[in-house]
Amino acid sequence: MAIGESVSEYHYVFISPGRPRERLLSDISYACGVDLRSASSEFVDYSANLGYAAVEVELSHEYEEAYGIPFEAYDSLLAVRDFGSDLVRQENLARAIFRNLASLERYSLALVLDLQVLLDSAIPRQGPGSG
Repeated sequence: MAIGESVSEYHYVFISPGRPRERLLSDISYACGVDLRSASSEFVDYSANLGYAAVEVELSHEYEEAYGIPFEAYDSLLAVRDFGSDLVRQENLARAIFRNLASLERYSLALVLDLQVLLDSAIPRQGPGSG
């Protein structure tokens, strides 16, 4: 592990709009390639185990702007967490999920590392919720 590298760094995809929820959850399942399951956690609403990583969905959040990233503009988020703390593999997975969601052209998206670094963003083709 490199100096300054933290095993608790996660990649996040912030998503808007967060409704209709059924379509959002279906789209996230598509983007991940697995079905989401309801989670029994205080903060995580749905999750999926991809074998080497977890995807955890929060349908709402209370993050506000930080590091120039307007988190409050996004309704929902998903976190990607690699079980082996392999940040390269985790980022590759997060980018793949981000690209799959972006390809639907329905959502405003922000791909973020550790809630501090904006890695990528996307906007819907015809405005939020279209398609």
